Amino acid sequence: MNQRVAVTGLGVVSPLGLTPQALAEGLAAGRSALSASPALGVLADDRAGRVDKIPVRPWLKRRKDRKLMARASELALAAAGPALAGFEGDRTELGVFLAVGREPPDDGESEAALAAASRDGKLDADRLAGPGRDRYPPLLPLKTLPNMALAHVSIHLDVMGENGAWAGEVGAGQRAIVAGVRAVAERRCPAALVGGADSLVDLGSARDRLRLGAKGPPGEGAAMLLLEPLEQALASGRRVLAVVEVGSGESDGEGLLPQITAAMGALGAASVPLELAAHIAAGCASSLTLDRSDAGDVSAAISVFALSA
Repeated sequence: MNQRVAVTGLGVVSPLGLTPQALAEGLAAGRSALSASPALGVLADDRAGRVDKIPVRPWLKRRKDRKLMARASELALAAAGPALAGFEGDRTELGVFLAVGREPPDDGESEAALAAASRDGKLDADRLAGPGRDRYPPLLPLKTLPNMALAHVSIHLDVMGENGAWAGEVGAGQRAIVAGVRAVAERRCPAALVGGADSLVDLGSARDRLRLGAKGPPGEGAAMLLLEPLEQALASGRRVLAVVEVGSGESDGEGLLPQITAAMGALGAASVPLELAAHIAAGCASSLTLDRSDAGDVSAAISVFALSA
């Protein structure tokens, strides 16, 4: 049985802009946000789709907490904050379903430990357990674990309901959205933040993509949707931006993903959430069905409609 829910909030952080409208307008105009990145200067293609300044500060409880956040966590929180703005319900039961990339890099913070653990240019197990361990930053795992993006959203926005994080590539974004739609449709939570955040613009991630045979420049971004039961949203007078449905179905062509990738680079786990956000922001004049199960193990397709549909 197909399951439908309402989208009543939307937040976007992307190289094309920091609002859903900026993303949709940039794609419609054929703009490119790719530019040369000094961090990728050693690669044959040094272009990347990078967000100049991630607007995360308004949503932080304490500014110093940003030191524990990888870029994907910053992107996730900066998109979740606007998506939740205006929601007046109880956040205690509000769900969070988030797609993230693989384990983010540590930006060189473990280099001192690795250097201390090396002997004659090779990693030495005994030194790793001794001086290497002594120099390893104790809080570093709290920054690099993939599910820390979900933790930061939960902590800083006081969201305490059912949750889940999916790490991977494009398929992770579809899995997170499908899980969130089902949780809301089945009333396991009264509303939920769903979406994805990923950052592939650092040298380590870009180099790993090349080793895996990926083509094209990397990018970063995030999109979060606030989902509520359709009847609940209509009864409360909340503005319904679109209706999202999970069920069987085949993809309606290529969707916006090729345009998004060409304009901003490969966005990994954030791809499908950004694709949905761009379609909704563009007016959702027609239905769109996405099935990115070729990149994951999802057996359900995602459709988005205008409310009149």
